[in-house]
Amino acid sequence: MAGVETESELPTEDQLRQLLKFMEHETKFTEPKKISKSTPQDNHPPPAAVKRVQTFYVDKWPNVKQDQVVVEKSHSALSRLKPLIGGTPITIETAIALRHIVSGTTVHPLSSDWKKAGMLFHNQQGPFPYGLQTLKNGPRGLILCIQAFVIKHLLFMGDKTTEFLLDQNVLEPSNWERREALVGAIVEILWKAGDGRRCCVTLLQDVDCFQTNHQCRADGITEKLHVFEFSQREDLAIFIKRYINYFEFESSHGLILFLYSLTLTRSIPRILEDMGHPDERHSKLLTDMEECTLALVSLVLTGRATRYLHNGDLVYARDGLVLSQPLVGIRQRSDIGMLFWNKGEDTDNRTQVGSMLKTPKYPIWLTCINNQYGLLFSIFADLVSDWRMEHRFQLNYYNGLASHTRATKLNLDTRFGRQSTARTALQRHEEEKKIPVLEQCILTKWYGAEVDWNGTLPHI
Repeated sequence: MAGVETESELPTEDQLRQLLKFMEHETKFTEPKKISKSTPQDNHPPPAAVKRVQTFYVDKWPNVKQDQVVVEKSHSALSRLKPLIGGTPITIETAIALRHIVSGTTVHPLSSDWKKAGMLFHNQQGPFPYGLQTLKNGPRGLILCIQAFVIKHLLFMGDKTTEFLLDQNVLEPSNWERREALVGAIVEILWKAGDGRRCCVTLLQDVDCFQTNHQCRADGITEKLHVFEFSQREDLAIFIKRYINYFEFESSHGLILFLYSLTLTRSIPRILEDMGHPDERHSKLLTDMEECTLALVSLVLTGRATRYLHNGDLVYARDGLVLSQPLVGIRQRSDIGMLFWNKGEDTDNRTQVGSMLKTPKYPIWLTCINNQYGLLFSIFADLVSDWRMEHRFQLNYYNGLASHTRATKLNLDTRFGRQSTARTALQRHEEEKKIPVLEQCILTKWYGAEVDWNGTLPHI
């Protein structure tokens, strides 16, 4: 009959039991577990105080209670770098003095050109796989100073034979070779600035080390610095090799970190002493246009922040009178040389560059031409030790700019002198005005040399 359920339509006892078991399995019905309070007799000891890891030359760290440790998640660009352990957070007093000696102000931060400058190599398939990338202004001088030491380590450090230097691929290093050269260059510059006894390295963290105020405005870099000190060159080399990424990436402000490390390594009082100014308010390492001063260039090349490029100390002025304060120059032969030329200077009052820089230990010269920096170098070390090599030789020019797309090789011949058709002083002056400024700079070292650009148009 309709409306009357038959016995076959009702679920059986076995079917109900299977349905109940299926529901229990899928929903995982379990009884809540009772959480028992820990007793002193339990095997789990109470949490102990957390000790900070002892790192380079830190005798003792203060103990930190576990409930005081705060771990902040960071999503900044620094999170891609290796985490730092140890280091001394910078104090506000050190930060103020550091920014005063570098840029002369604690109110305005360094420009974006400095903030985005890092030690980045060019494409390995390009014409300059050995070269660091530079910008038009600002940090270009400092990058090329580091580039000079990179070339030194690529060409002349280690067991480099003549056959190696004659190889066409000598200026095409592998990625590993040029990175090792960069590490060696940074270590050498910093260790020389510390007189071979001590060194400081500043690296960036995510958390501010102090509260900024009206005396020291936040710039996103100085207030986050941690300082690492070293007294052994081997330890410094291991540390730089481990954290070389902090100097390479644009996001980590690598060039500013190197500049701050160099400044603290030399120490601010000694930099003021090298510059001859006891008052730091009138002394700084960057110009008002945030370009490198000669003091900063000398600090990188020689380890001393001297403002003059002549040999030794000048006691007398041009008129023969005794100077009120000697002009301190370069006191020993430098590994890397320098050549200087500025068309705006008077012929009788040009910047003097002494033989300590004109004839360095290695055939590498930093050039400053009308306040624009570049590099001249040779692959033969005998050029600065054997005068016969200076009769005919070749120099490579590099400036690191993106517009420099072809290798510039200059052939110099000093045997016969430059050919001149001028018969009067006026004609000679007009003829000299047509000489490219790079040749003018070269002539300050090799006077009368004939320069062949090998088909390349003079671009500087």
